[in-house]
Amino acid sequence: MGLNNVFRTSFVCILSGWLSACATHIPEAIKKPPAENLSLQQVQKFPDKHRGKLIRWGGSIISSQNREAQTELNILAQVLDKDGEPQQGDQSYGRFIAVVKGFLDPAIYSKGRAITVSGRFESLEKRKIDQFDYFYPIINAEHIFLWDVPEKYDYYHYPYWYDPWYPYYNPYWHHR
Repeated sequence: MGLNNVFRTSFVCILSGWLSACATHIPEAIKKPPAENLSLQQVQKFPDKHRGKLIRWGGSIISSQNREAQTELNILAQVLDKDGEPQQGDQSYGRFIAVVKGFLDPAIYSKGRAITVSGRFESLEKRKIDQFDYFYPIINAEHIFLWDVPEKYDYYHYPYWYDPWYPYYNPYWHHR
């Protein structure tokens, strides 16, 4: 084996190790949709037919309420990408409530955070949205995944090519 092959093999091993270390930590239950990938509207239309079935939905948290032994997350449903991450947008696909055993800190599971839930459909529950009666699908969450908050960037005010001396050697710049 020549030196180039050793270098190439070492490079590939290091690169693959680095890439696997950077690989996402998304649980399979969140990443992969169930065999029967039910929509929120299907479940609302035929609740008895779908009771107990595995679902995977996600969206933005509207609110969280801690009860005695569980937390209820009120979630605005959104379309999921190939990894199960909710895609931000202005279209509403409905709402659902994810019931999670134990305590979830409302400062972390706060309004606007993106979340994906995998669990079993339990029932429809009528609750109010202002004065409107809405039938919420209740999901017993088996897996939840809170997505990272996107970083906000401070953009530099000047383009990357900004040169503070440009006015002095620009032939079209008129000195007064």
